[in-house]
Amino acid sequence: MQLETREFHSVQSATGVEVLLRIAGPGARAYAFIIDWHIRLLLAAAWLLVSSYLSSGALLPRATAGESGLRFALAVAAPTAIYFLYHPLLELVMRGRTPGKRFAGVRIVNQRGATPGSGALLLRSLFRVIDSFPFFYGVGLAAVIVTREHRRIGDIAAGTLLVYEDRGVLESLRFSSGEPA
Repeated sequence: MQLETREFHSVQSATGVEVLLRIAGPGARAYAFIIDWHIRLLLAAAWLLVSSYLSSGALLPRATAGESGLRFALAVAAPTAIYFLYHPLLELVMRGRTPGKRFAGVRIVNQRGATPGSGALLLRSLFRVIDSFPFFYGVGLAAVIVTREHRRIGDIAAGTLLVYEDRGVLESLRFSSGEPA
């Protein structure tokens, strides 16, 4: 049976058996991203509203001179941190997934099919800024459409790819690569 190379990534297990990982395309990526984007938006908005109310008694921060300007900066800093740290922190803690990826049934793996290390996940997240240009992930979406394994710029830089989660296959690859349980 001939398999299209854009749909599968071949990995050799420790026992020498070839394992095929089904690569997630633009649709699965977009689905996971939209879920994660909404979660980030809700977390950031909740933080902004609660911190503003607790610090000034108003639901939205007000930028005025003096101490209120500092309060405004602190109220805005946390949602900004949530926006930028959401993906790298959750991908580290959830072993290559975020809530959106989990819901979409996809996971980030390295070229051997194992969960990428922290360096690869952080590098992948740093390139998220480039992938998001010029707007609505234009560069990242273009890269996913034209690359052989549907990889965005961050995946290319980090040596990762997004695959559909098949727990049995990924667990056997994790075990054979010596990755801790």
